[in-house]
Amino acid sequence: MSKNEPSTASVLRVAPVLDVNSRSVRRMRDFFVDQLGFTVGTEVGSGPKFVTLDRDGQTIMLNCRFSFGFRKRDWAAYFWTDDVSGLLDEVRSRGAEIKSGLVTKDYGCREFVVIAPDGREIVFGQLLSQ
Repeated sequence: MSKNEPSTASVLRVAPVLDVNSRSVRRMRDFFVDQLGFTVGTEVGSGPKFVTLDRDGQTIMLNCRFSFGFRKRDWAAYFWTDDVSGLLDEVRSRGAEIKSGLVTKDYGCREFVVIAPDGREIVFGQLLSQ
């Protein structure tokens, strides 16, 4: 196969990896489970040192670092959904801190933003064509 020919392999999904520190890893895990409705897939090490969290076939990973110099502002992850209004109602009822309610964006999505315990923004959006 030449470098310009497409492979027969498919990319099935992608998982964002958030670097967290040892003081926030449990709070971040609990936030995704209790307030955003994810389930714990895997926990590795004491602390834990690494966590996968799953919801509706999607995964986000928490990677515990002992450095505190990484950025914890702005968008950390964007999840597409087929019912952004219903999901906003759900996470609001679970007590998630909502930074912004439903907003229609110029790039063709309707979305809302929640704030994770360490200040990062997790965004959920729906394509307007859906």
